[in-house]
Amino acid sequence: MRHGLIFAAALAIAGYAAPNAIAAEKVTILGGGVKGQPYQFAVGLSKILKDKGGIDATPQSAKGMVAQARILAKGGAEFAWGLGGPIGAWAYKGTRRFEKEGPKKNLRAVLAYPFGSFHWLTLAGSGINSVKDFKGKRISVGSASSTTQTFGRFFFEAHGLKKGDYKELTPGFSGGFGALRDKSVDAHLTMGLPPMSAVQEITAVRKVRIVDMDKSAVDSVLKKYGPGLQVSSIAPGAYGDNQVNKEAVNTMSMFFGFSTADSVSADVVYKVTKVLFENLEDFHGTAKAAKSVTLAGVCTGLSLPLHEGAKRYYKEKGVAGCK
Repeated sequence: MRHGLIFAAALAIAGYAAPNAIAAEKVTILGGGVKGQPYQFAVGLSKILKDKGGIDATPQSAKGMVAQARILAKGGAEFAWGLGGPIGAWAYKGTRRFEKEGPKKNLRAVLAYPFGSFHWLTLAGSGINSVKDFKGKRISVGSASSTTQTFGRFFFEAHGLKKGDYKELTPGFSGGFGALRDKSVDAHLTMGLPPMSAVQEITAVRKVRIVDMDKSAVDSVLKKYGPGLQVSSIAPGAYGDNQVNKEAVNTMSMFFGFSTADSVSADVVYKVTKVLFENLEDFHGTAKAAKSVTLAGVCTGLSLPLHEGAKRYYKEKGVAGCK
């Protein structure tokens, strides 16, 4: 009888411990602005992890990659959609935007994916045709400490504009679109795979020009600030009749990443990676741009060392190029 009671007690303890072990898997997934693609990815993956993986995942908005790197490095979140490309490399090495604060060697990659192109947007009647025309204008670069602010400054410099030649404003991702629509800024910089839904929203009510960048300026930024960058263009009809461009627009595209830190256990990263790719069709349904995330391409464009948990999963699946 005594042995039976001991066994029953052990079963009760085991039954109690198992749910707690699952409940202990709580992760925060950073995105960018609430209307941006990385935030949509964070929301979509969080739901999949809860529904299919038993992981208590919470999406959280962050201002951009610079902010994401700081939050991840300090342990303020477990994962971040967006952080990768050039800014991920700078954060890891402690260069450029991170020179004063030093390298964040604890950052790790889960995967990389082609994120999209920079869009300089202006209303059709603004008289702005090139970035050089921004002189004396009010220019939104999205959020402070964001990828668009960082690269906006690089593009200004590459086109011969100096600080003071224009007024830089940081109303945020969605705030920049509202400011452009209301004519409280003259241009707004955003980023994503065309056609972006946020750009489609403004072109539904306003005639918009995507501002052309000089090819030499694009080449200069590419050479100076890589890796994870490539020359690209946006078609004149990408946003329908209210996009007034008659020719393709010169611009630049970038790889982004899904990143974490070495303090997150290999088992947790493995499970998150596994649940994502075992439910990839569901993830692709979360946003138009989600189809850019593919198992075959996860290790193309990495700018951070690959986390051991992700590496374990890719090795199991035989994915090439993942070291």
